[in-house]
Amino acid sequence: MHPSEPSETRRTPAPAPAPAPDRPDPAGPAALPAEFVRYAVALDAVELAWGYLHAGLTAEDTVELAFLRRCDLGADGIAFERIHKAGAGVATGDTAELDAVCREVAAAGEPGDGVDPGRIWDHLADCRRAARGDRTVPQARLAAGRAEFLLDRAVPGRGMNWQEGSALLGTDRPEEVDAAFARGEELLGVAVIGLALTHPHPEAILPRVARTLERALAVGDTGLRHQGIVALAHTARLHATVDARCLELLRRCPRDTEADMDVWAYVPRRRLPWWLWWHRIAGRRWRAVLRRMRRRG
Repeated sequence: MHPSEPSETRRTPAPAPAPAPDRPDPAGPAALPAEFVRYAVALDAVELAWGYLHAGLTAEDTVELAFLRRCDLGADGIAFERIHKAGAGVATGDTAELDAVCREVAAAGEPGDGVDPGRIWDHLADCRRAARGDRTVPQARLAAGRAEFLLDRAVPGRGMNWQEGSALLGTDRPEEVDAAFARGEELLGVAVIGLALTHPHPEAILPRVARTLERALAVGDTGLRHQGIVALAHTARLHATVDARCLELLRRCPRDTEADMDVWAYVPRRRLPWWLWWHRIAGRRWRAVLRRMRRRG
């Protein structure tokens, strides 16, 4: 330490958020695709508006993300609804209303956790670089950003509206489901169905489906069990796959469910266990014989 410096480390004040530009910067190479952003963080409306105004997103992706976050939050997503509606002219190249609304939202105040909205876009840029193979991005910095902008928002349920089933059917971040398990959310099964419908990777869906079925079977919750079965059926139909853990749990459920039918219909038969083969082929024939015998008797 230099002799003239004080012995105690001084805290550097956080920089003030950059003012919103009069007109959005033209989206260039720094613009991130909506399909990347939606899974990486849980955006606040101020952060979304700031990202558009500072070239973090194209107009089209801004409108798409506003729609998705509006669906996540349901009636609570008023600011996202404003941004989404303001983008009605984007398809024809008219961004004037979107520009104006984003400036208003960005100037309305700090996001919910009181941080500079630009910081989340720095984190997203790091994530994008790392996803493209850039090994110079410090892993500790990536982990800290993920904790701040995704996990810390999922833990209290801030990233989704957990009172609206229609909103939960748009659940697309596995971290939201994991946090819901810890909180014991009443509509957890609806969110798992939403994850099965929206997430592009079955590797992220199937462990949460299995956890749902395990919990339902352990406590005898038939409603949650059915929601887990429906989620498994959607996963099989959309991704043509299932895993051993889900199959073992499915075996402990009643037969002829949605999952029985969709796993049999969409997953390659060579990957399916003997008990499902027996039930879908031999078992069905045997039950038909029994029904005929009962009718004759």
